[in-house]
Amino acid sequence: MLDIVRVFNYIIGINMAPANLDTLSREELVTTILKLDHELSWLKRQVFGQKTERFIPRDNGQLGLPLAGMPGMSVLAEAPGTPVSYVRQPAAPAQAPVGHGRGLMPTHLPIVDVVVEPTDKPENIPSIGEDISWQYEYKPGSLFVRRYIRPRYPRPSGDGIAIAPLPPQAIEKGNMGPGLIAHLITQKFEHHVPLDRQRKMLLEESGVEFAESTLCDAVRQGVEWLVPVGQQLKTILLTTDYLQADETPIPVLVKDKRGKTHKGFFWVYSDPGRKLLLFDYQQGRGREGPLKMLGNFKGTLQVDGYEGYNAVLTRPGMKHAACMAHVRRYFDKAKESDSARADFALGCIGEWFALEKTAAQEKWTAEKRLELRKEKTLPAMETFHQWLKAEAGRTLPQSLIGKAVAYALNQWAWFKPFQDDGRIELSNNLIENSIRPVAIGRKNYMFMGSHEAAARAATVYSLVGTAKLYGKNVRDYFTSMLTDIPGLTTKQLEPYLPHLWTPKAE
Repeated sequence: MLDIVRVFNYIIGINMAPANLDTLSREELVTTILKLDHELSWLKRQVFGQKTERFIPRDNGQLGLPLAGMPGMSVLAEAPGTPVSYVRQPAAPAQAPVGHGRGLMPTHLPIVDVVVEPTDKPENIPSIGEDISWQYEYKPGSLFVRRYIRPRYPRPSGDGIAIAPLPPQAIEKGNMGPGLIAHLITQKFEHHVPLDRQRKMLLEESGVEFAESTLCDAVRQGVEWLVPVGQQLKTILLTTDYLQADETPIPVLVKDKRGKTHKGFFWVYSDPGRKLLLFDYQQGRGREGPLKMLGNFKGTLQVDGYEGYNAVLTRPGMKHAACMAHVRRYFDKAKESDSARADFALGCIGEWFALEKTAAQEKWTAEKRLELRKEKTLPAMETFHQWLKAEAGRTLPQSLIGKAVAYALNQWAWFKPFQDDGRIELSNNLIENSIRPVAIGRKNYMFMGSHEAAARAATVYSLVGTAKLYGKNVRDYFTSMLTDIPGLTTKQLEPYLPHLWTPKAE
């Protein structure tokens, strides 16, 4: 018995002297063992058990079972011969099932009436009634109700009633207007606010409580109207001969991994010259992603050192451009272990970036940028290249500075496009800056609900990213699309591309 107690004490770190154990009575030892057993079970639950706090109440009737070997439990029995009587309660009247309709129009919100007259309205004939529809709408800072009033007129010929149809809606027969849907999409994908948080904010601001599923359905159906525009953006982006590419992970819920998420990826492609951005969702990080997207692309592809792009880069007609920002990061990591070499490398690379920043701020043409590089940057890069080759034999291969030198030498041949073409950027920083909002979003909404939801999110990120590069108001842009596109054909969507869209005059 004493050995068992000592083992428990050793496991959980209880400081109890052996001399004290010898003086304990049998009851005290049993109590101590039970206490330790309870604490050990609690520790196991903390390490290995589920963390859920869900509580399933017990069936109190089970406590009345005559279980043997359980002291301290007694069951109250009725005295024999005690009569049992009760009064039957009348059955409650059947309640009509609660419907799932649109509900009552809220009267505490501002109401904006829109009268829609039929095109064949009879002259000098009063209306004989009206059809009223309403939907929630949103403008920056407030929720309101838009009410459509459609008067009915008898036709002079007696052939039925003249009444105007409702304008095309983003959600057919729904009570979500384009402004509110655009607000939900913008808040989630531009400002990274999860839908449940938006639901609580709308409740606090307007007193209207939406179900989270209602908001999810509104976003899903709204984004479906944006997908054709995203497809046209993809077609236009792939007509260039210079692209940057990068990828970033996105967790996705899947049915075959209960309680876990699948690691999907957004593959991102950028046309720096025309300021176009495209996100493409793929379930993995293999070469299939860029091969599928860039199947017909020929030209210069600027990427980091990731091998997943090699299948594309080795095709005929392709040029590989490297990223100097990744070279700089390796030397930045080596500053603490070898500050002399790292500071020298960072100083050289910093001068090249400063020259490129000046050219970008002054909006120099590609020809003028190339002249600047030939005059100042290229000679400095050649000197740096010679320094790299000399230092390669003086550094330990596994040291941080050794890895930085080796990475720079491995990538050096692919800086030739930068030296020959003024359009080619020194780094992939432009596309990495466009990816950063996804990283912020991941920390807020945590994951995508499905592979389909991740593909829709890629469309939204493409439109948001490109619109912001052109200084467009994203909420106004989405509101315009969700108002107009339901009544348009695919051939009429070009003006709604993010780089071509302009807001309508009020």
